[in-house]
This record gives sequence, C-alpha cells and structure tokens, in this order.
Amino acid sequence: MKYITLISACWLLAACSHKPEPAATIAYEAPAIAKDQAAPAVLDAEGSLSDEKTASANEHSFQPAAEQKIIKTARIIYSVEDFAAAKKRVAGIVSKAGGYILAETQHGDGTEKRNQLDIKVPAAAFDSCVDRLTSGVSRLDEKSINSQDVTAEYVDLDARMKTRVATEQRYLDILKQARTVKEVLEVEAQLKSIREEIEAAKGRLQYMDRQVSYSTIHLEYYQVLALSAPEAPGFFPRVGLALRNGWNNILGLVIDAIGWWPLMVVAVFLFIFIRRRWRNRNKSLATA
Repeated sequence: MKYITLISACWLLAACSHKPEPAATIAYEAPAIAKDQAAPAVLDAEGSLSDEKTASANEHSFQPAAEQKIIKTARIIYSVEDFAAAKKRVAGIVSKAGGYILAETQHGDGTEKRNQLDIKVPAAAFDSCVDRLTSGVSRLDEKSINSQDVTAEYVDLDARMKTRVATEQRYLDILKQARTVKEVLEVEAQLKSIREEIEAAKGRLQYMDRQVSYSTIHLEYYQVLALSAPEAPGFFPRVGLALRNGWNNILGLVIDAIGWWPLMVVAVFLFIFIRRRWRNRNKSLATA
C-alpha cells in the first residue's frame, strides 16, 4: 500500500510538470504613415509623376469660373444716296470706335457703285459701332449678328497646353539623367513632339484671343446710279454703239466655235463619209 501511494504521487507530479502552457499571442501592427510623409507617387496618363494626395486635392479643390470667350461677327448691307459721303462717314465711325479697316474692295459698273469692307473693332465697342453704322440708313438690305462661345474650347486647350508644359519639364529632368545615346535620342524625340503640340496650342489660343478681343463687321454699301446702263446720248450714237456690240458678239461666238475645232473636224469627216456612201448606194441602184 505504501508503494502504491508513492507511485501515484510520482505520476501526479510528472503530469503536473508536463502540463501544456498556453500559446503566446503575437500582436503585429502595421507601421502608420506619418502625417507629413508623402504618399507613393503614381504615373499619370501624360507620363509625369504626381502623388495621390496632390491628385485628390486638385480633384476636390475649388475651380474659379473661367472668363467667357465670345467671338462676335456682324454682316450689314445697305444702300446710300451719296457714295463718297458714305465712305467718309464709315471711316469716321470706325476710327472713333478704336477699330480699323482690315480689307476693302470697291467696284462698280454703269448702274451702281459698291464697296465691301472687313472691319475690326474692339469687342466692347461692337454693339455701339453696329448701331452707328446702320443709323439713318434709308434702305437696309441685311443686318445679321452672330455670337460664338468658345469658352469651353479655350479652357480645354489651355489645360492641355499646361499639361504638355509640365510633361516637357519632366522630360527635361529625365534628359539630364540619361546615360546612353539611345536614351538621349528617345527623350529628345518625345520632347520634339510635345513642343510641337505646345506651339500649336499657343497659336490657337492667341488666335482665339485676337478674335475675342476684336470683333468683325462685314459691311457692304452701294449707290444705285441708274436703272439701266447709260450708253451714249442721242439716237445715232446709240445705234453705232449697238452695231459695235453686235459685231463684238459675233466675234465672241466665232472664237468660242474655234475652241470646238476637234468636234468640227470629226463632223466634217462624218459628213464626207456619209455622203460618199450615199452616192455609192445611188450608183449601185441606178446600175441595177
């Protein structure tokens, strides 16, 4: 009994000494990014680097309203009583408005005199200049005003140009880091393409700025001199003029006919061929 009790005590001591311990809990916490640490850079569609924080800030930042870009044009046609006085009056109105005459075409015949002008005036003086040009006109044949809003196109083109400029600077930085001739040539090819796009965008923007700042007026005025073309005073001078015009008309017809000489030659050969066939046929019938 003593031995049994001793053996049981040893077994209990051994069991307690080999009792499994609970597994240690290992906690891992990902290192937080510091507030002042920049977010990882991402490559945008244009090939330039921009961080996610900046992209998000730009996306949600306030964008001021763009200035409206409107191109105004007008077309005016009217008749005048005194051609010389009308020409002087138009020049005075344009000069007073701060504009200038871009192009002028004057022509006429025996029945009327006509003057066609392309006028450029500051956009702020466009409406008042149009009103002064048409005021006091006895017969206004046409007056039309057209406004074209190019604000969206202007803003889009300006944004694209700025993106190209930023991309150009990025390629310049890459060019400084190029180590081989191949890398240099590749970067320079990209720079050439980007610079061409920048120059084209600048030219288009400058053109739209000029069109917006100076409006265009297409003006046409005329003076009717007579309902029919004056020819010559008196009966006999008019008869002589009619005979001369008739002779000139005949000469014109002859000259036009000479221009069709290939067809005339073909017609002559056909006529000769048909005539000979007709004669030969008549002879054969007569002999039969």
